Amino acid sequence: GFPLKNRREAQCLIHYIQELASWVDICDPSQNFRLEVPKQATQFPLLAYSILAFSSRHLELMIGKADQSCEDYHSMALRLLIPILDDPVGALNENLLAAVVLLRLYEEMSEVDASIHLIGSSRLLNGVSNFAAQGGLGEAASWIVLRQDLHVSLVKSEPMRLNLESYNYSESYNDVTDAAFANRIIHLCCKVVAYGTSRDTALDRDTWTQLREGITAWHESIPWQFRPYYADDNNSDSQQAKTNSVFPSQLNDILVLGFQHYYLAKAFLDIFDPRAWNPGFEAVEHRQTADKSILANLRMATGIAIQNASVVGAQFTIHHTLHACGTYFKSAAEQQEILGFLNHMSKTTGWPTKRLRDKLIKVWYKS
Repeated sequence: GFPLKNRREAQCLIHYIQELASWVDICDPSQNFRLEVPKQATQFPLLAYSILAFSSRHLELMIGKADQSCEDYHSMALRLLIPILDDPVGALNENLLAAVVLLRLYEEMSEVDASIHLIGSSRLLNGVSNFAAQGGLGEAASWIVLRQDLHVSLVKSEPMRLNLESYNYSESYNDVTDAAFANRIIHLCCKVVAYGTSRDTALDRDTWTQLREGITAWHESIPWQFRPYYADDNNSDSQQAKTNSVFPSQLNDILVLGFQHYYLAKAFLDIFDPRAWNPGFEAVEHRQTADKSILANLRMATGIAIQNASVVGAQFTIHHTLHACGTYFKSAAEQQEILGFLNHMSKTTGWPTKRLRDKLIKVWYKS
């Protein structure tokens, strides 16, 4: 049963349900991580310890007081996970997958390199995408693991490791909900990153064109009710004074993550434009044009995170993107606002941003 030993553990569970589950349920209208995961945890100790590790770690960061219990819960979860992964038949199920999501969040919050850790092993990741079209908690968890794999790829500049083709059969390609539209463009964004970071093939013009057409088609297919309530380039001094930001504004309470990944997909596509990497002087011209477009789209994605502060997932996404693309921001005003945003993000969410801030400061102010 659920290993709740004291009031503190009960508080951690409630904190997870009320505060943290929404972080991962952002593209899941069924709210599987808020509603289903706590129920499953009563019968699946690995999931229970994963919740307690994640929640207690977040509370530790927010309170600012060391708490050994979060490491203890994490260790207990790993002790249960190791023999499961050693099962030659392959014991991956939706509860294990949900536990992996929470353990990876714990490790990111502890700044552990999850990509080389047990839960980042190819043995486990190879089976994740099989859940992409199965519905329920398993499918919801598989989409979160996809976003987490994208984040690892951005931070470490490594290829995507999941089988992206399996996601083509998800219900997200049949549904017309805002969550389904968001998942589709997130999937497309991952395909762009997989295309650009693959070590097996060169940048192929036909594939690049297909990806561009897919991104355009996604944007054209969005129903009117999902489009932003307000958008502004925020170019004038008066507008910047009103918004207290130098970044573009795009306000919406739905599809925030979707539009953010739309602009990121466009930016990544320009980064990997084969014309900018071909030998010859024409590549120089293409690269200059691409750089302007890249910055414009990165500014939009960053503005979405800043202006829609209640959507924590959008903050995480831009945090990881800045690891890969922070050098594109040359303006001192933009740099200062980004550093302020990251500092505020740490205070409000507990998410560690110091390593990224130090990296950006080193790059931006190295002269």
